[in-house]
Amino acid sequence: MDNKIQALFNVNSVHYPRELARQYPAILKKIVDLWNSETVDAYFSELILDTRGDQRQGFPAEVAEEILRLSVINTKYRESQKPHSWIRVPEKDKLELVNLGYKYTPQDYLAAAKAGNVHAINIFLRTRAPTETHDELGWTVLTHAAACGHENIASALIRSHAGIESKDRNGYGPLHWAAFHGHHSVVKLLLEHHADVNASSKLGWTPLMQAATQGHTLAASLLIDAGADVNRISNDHWTALHKASANGHTDVVMLLLEHGADWSKPRHNGSTALSLSATGKHQAIVEILSSLPQTPLVQ
Repeated sequence: MDNKIQALFNVNSVHYPRELARQYPAILKKIVDLWNSETVDAYFSELILDTRGDQRQGFPAEVAEEILRLSVINTKYRESQKPHSWIRVPEKDKLELVNLGYKYTPQDYLAAAKAGNVHAINIFLRTRAPTETHDELGWTVLTHAAACGHENIASALIRSHAGIESKDRNGYGPLHWAAFHGHHSVVKLLLEHHADVNASSKLGWTPLMQAATQGHTLAASLLIDAGADVNRISNDHWTALHKASANGHTDVVMLLLEHGADWSKPRHNGSTALSLSATGKHQAIVEILSSLPQTPLVQ
């Protein structure tokens, strides 16, 4: 199963076009090449409908079903990309939102995601409100849902093709904020949908650094299992271990060390994980790091 293809089509493993990939790899490749283009609809029509006057043999049933499913996914995606009017929507949908305490506006769409109001979000999605709607900080609807730990809303948004890799003004995405707040179920969901585990903000911060800073061990573990680089250095010279040590998060320190974190790596000012933990008077971490061979002297 090709993870890039799975992410492109935004399908889970159950709906991955396995038989198409196995029996007709050239056709799958062409679909991938044409995806999101203006000509992909015509190609799907050519595959689904016999435009050659019964001159070719039909696809096996399981392959035909996969092609049809991809066609439907493509149609839904292209519909979601059309310009949206925040005014011309059915009055019944507006009234339903009013009864929930919301108006049909971008601001209320974001507010509903932040508040975790599933009913309201479903109305916005039903009316094809753009999932890339964002606030002045660049936070999208999915970013707000992820930061607040609303897994069900995040899942609904992803099914509606919300941008998993959308970045705010500082370059942080939904995975960064889910990790920062320790919402491990949302972290898991985003990783299952192939969010970039080593995505960097403008300062070079990764989701693992975010989780380590706040001491969220389970979120950090999920990120590491998904391939997070434990020794990545930010633009301002922090590693996940530096942050966990400075902030006294013993369990995260132990987790990072178990997965190969370089405890001797100094920051630009010469401080190390050990010196940072000593400065913060985090004795348990000092003892752990001091017990490692060839530990540098505390500065």
